[in-house]
Amino acid sequence: MLWQIFAMWAIVMVTIAWFIRDERRLIANAALAQASYYYAQAPQYRYQSSEPPAPMVPANRTGGLTQTQREFMQAYAQTD
Repeated sequence: MLWQIFAMWAIVMVTIAWFIRDERRLIANAALAQASYYYAQAPQYRYQSSEPPAPMVPANRTGGLTQTQREFMQAYAQTD
């Protein structure tokens, strides 16, 4: 009879421990999901202007060469 009571209490304790472990895991997963959602979004700025953003001016892309380098390459390409 005593061992049956001990077995019931052991089952109850294991079940409670299992439940607590599972709840902690769910909370940790929820925190991880919340953090991943936060970092996956575009940055949110506190200051929002009422004016529309300025139009994008295309950058004057020269392939990374300066004016002097371009002149040298053109002169070098013209020599035979």
